[in-house]
Amino acid sequence: MKRNILKTILWCSLILLCAACQPDSYRKVYPEGKPELTAQMLTPEVQYGQDSLAFSVEIKETQTPLSTLRVKVLVGMNVIANTELRTPDYHYAQTLRFAVPFGPNMPEGEAVKVYLTATNVEGTTTDLILSDCIGHRPQIKTLYIMPPTIDYTPLGKGKQMTLEDDHFAAYDLGYPKSMQCLLAVVGTKFGRVDWTYPVFGMLNGKLSLITKEQFEAGEATAIILENDQVESIDTIIFDPLTFELTYGGKVAQPISALNVLTDLEEEPASIASSSVRKLYRGAKVFFAKDSEFTLTGVNDVAAACNYDYMEYQGGDKVKWLGETGMYNTYYHIAGDYIVIEPLADAVYPDVMWLCGVGMGQPTSAPEVTSGWGFDSPNQNFAARTIAPKTYQFTVYMKNTSDADHPGWGSVNFKFFHQHGWGGEEASTNYTISGLNIIASMEESNVGNWWASDAEFEGVYRITLDMNNMTNTYEKIK
Repeated sequence: MKRNILKTILWCSLILLCAACQPDSYRKVYPEGKPELTAQMLTPEVQYGQDSLAFSVEIKETQTPLSTLRVKVLVGMNVIANTELRTPDYHYAQTLRFAVPFGPNMPEGEAVKVYLTATNVEGTTTDLILSDCIGHRPQIKTLYIMPPTIDYTPLGKGKQMTLEDDHFAAYDLGYPKSMQCLLAVVGTKFGRVDWTYPVFGMLNGKLSLITKEQFEAGEATAIILENDQVESIDTIIFDPLTFELTYGGKVAQPISALNVLTDLEEEPASIASSSVRKLYRGAKVFFAKDSEFTLTGVNDVAAACNYDYMEYQGGDKVKWLGETGMYNTYYHIAGDYIVIEPLADAVYPDVMWLCGVGMGQPTSAPEVTSGWGFDSPNQNFAARTIAPKTYQFTVYMKNTSDADHPGWGSVNFKFFHQHGWGGEEASTNYTISGLNIIASMEESNVGNWWASDAEFEGVYRITLDMNNMTNTYEKIK
């Protein structure tokens, strides 16, 4: 009996397996047919950015049901639309409309082409191309470099560009080497953009035509021009056909002299905290590796030299130790000390940053000013790269017992891969020596560098070696 049951099960399984392997012979196969596709352009002309393209489509079949209609609209190589529509049964008739935006590389008088492909359920296709519509560019006879907001001061109230053949240009601008702007067909004398006319900005990472609504909603932004290798942005050229913008200026030369009173600005805008700005003078300065320059305007040249990036040579002479490039350079007025930071967009492995509490800049009269933030040179510290993946910080630290955390001190920090939150190093991965700094495992401070409650104070040279995963401390003052 058991043998018969087993035999029955095996036979049933075999039958099911064979059935599964059979082709789908039960699907209805329709007679061979071919879609009959006709279409007519309804708009003989369109203006890019304003008009829509309209055309009628009709598809007929007598033997095989329809399946889809593929529609592709192009201006030159610009794909305006690419979509697939369902077309059930044996007949489809519609008037279709597609907006034609104004984009790069859309010449005057270009044919707007519509590619149509009708397909039935058996996969048979019919193609048709419509090309009897002509596209026109909006007339752009004027263009202004405009501030993105009325209170944005570096550009004043804006500047009109000159139309030269097929492009717009502006020269002798003297704009900051880092700036923002919009390009507007019409700008007012008050420094406002007239949004009823075309305006160029950034949309989805590309220079594009934008609307006031997109700009105010944050979907579109101003154009950012930045070149830290020039003294100022003096020339801007814009091609209205390709939407390509180029700019430049006089190439910056490494300094041979730095006077903190004349070369560094009062209350530098690069410091986010308005209350801290008053404590500094600052500017972006171009230094050359191993070059010497004079340092003036300070009270004591030897004391004012940045410990990591500068080496005192005697008199008013200073040697630059860092790599060649542009740096944020600040003078702490009360502390008579130079603070050097790589530009804010510098990231690991070119630079590392230190941020935390219980520290301060090693000025002539140092004090604890640091905090968990990146708003000012008071709060955080930039390293000099002294070897591949090896970084040096010179920092004043003062550690006292933390009453809220028995056994721990007031010095508590971490190393970051950038000037801001995000990538960071964990102390638990390092061998720490030279000071009572412990790899924290406290729940809210896991991976922090945290001092014990043993008191210490002084200026320390900190070395972070990410090759050997070591972290050492040397008291130098």
